[in-house]
Amino acid sequence: MGKARLQVAAAIVAMGILVVPAAASAAAAPADRAASVTGVDSLDGVTCPTAKTCVSVGLDDDLNGKSAVINAATSAVKVWSGDLPADAMNAIACPGTTSCLAVADDAVASVQVSTGAMKVTATPKKPANGIVALGAIACAGTTTCYAAGFEGTEAASTAIVVRLSPAGKLLGTDKNTGTGIGAITCPSSSLCLMGEHFTSGESVQLLNNGKFGTAHAMPASTYIQAMSCYKASLCYALGGNSTSSPAATNELFPLNPKTGAIGSMATISGFSGTDISCINASTCLISGFTGSGATAKAAVVTVVKGKPGTPVTYPGSSLSFHSLACASTSACYAVGSSSSGAIVDKITS
Repeated sequence: MGKARLQVAAAIVAMGILVVPAAASAAAAPADRAASVTGVDSLDGVTCPTAKTCVSVGLDDDLNGKSAVINAATSAVKVWSGDLPADAMNAIACPGTTSCLAVADDAVASVQVSTGAMKVTATPKKPANGIVALGAIACAGTTTCYAAGFEGTEAASTAIVVRLSPAGKLLGTDKNTGTGIGAITCPSSSLCLMGEHFTSGESVQLLNNGKFGTAHAMPASTYIQAMSCYKASLCYALGGNSTSSPAATNELFPLNPKTGAIGSMATISGFSGTDISCINASTCLISGFTGSGATAKAAVVTVVKGKPGTPVTYPGSSLSFHSLACASTSACYAVGSSSSGAIVDKITS
């Protein structure tokens, strides 16, 4: 999760740190030293619309929106020469193979897969004396995408879902009774699962054909940081307990991909998670870091059939993985930041 996404999430619910106990699962491993991405301060979201290409978005030093295209075969990174003024990008999803959609706090932009070129396509209307903050996006098939977040103020906010066409045009904005939505994933063209915060706590909120449906309450004091599904085969929510001391995002919840029902939690130790990406019907990867402060190291954990493996750390200091995605089971990329700017790292499992 990048800088801008943290600001959005913090306004919804207190964030924490994720942690995963060693299990007899396969472990992800860094393939090469992370490549620095010139002209980009941080890459905060990544997705892979084809087996050959991944697209990442983030921001530069001036908080302008930036994008980078990753060649999945060679790991070469091409940065879009332009920028979107004052629209630091938080997340990205693709309805097809040629164009993706990315969200800034109060804007939606199209992103061309071939070049990374971005163009603002929608700006949701702000409420009087308030803001719109979009921190997550997912596409339900090729016809509709949903951006999620909140509107209002941090003291009085309302959960919103913005319906978008594949071209990024605004189709409508729907409000729910929660205070904000921090994560969304769509296992099918008719169903999406969201992490929505209510005054009573966090819930897995269903979105059925764009309409709010059943909500499954998470355990007390639990928040959801990220969610991922592999088609309609499996889904997970990555979260933590807001009362933990020290704060720890150390809980992995399986979700029923058809009903959103919450399964038994697996606790993760020694690792702080930021994002999760499921790459097939049995395997997911979690990006994050081990340690804290000066001892923190970028790391990835592999989850196989619900069992988190041992965190594998990446050598180097001041590295942080914010998000990850896979073009294939053998071509996965983590993106994030370091003291010298944005980074891209190929991960092998």
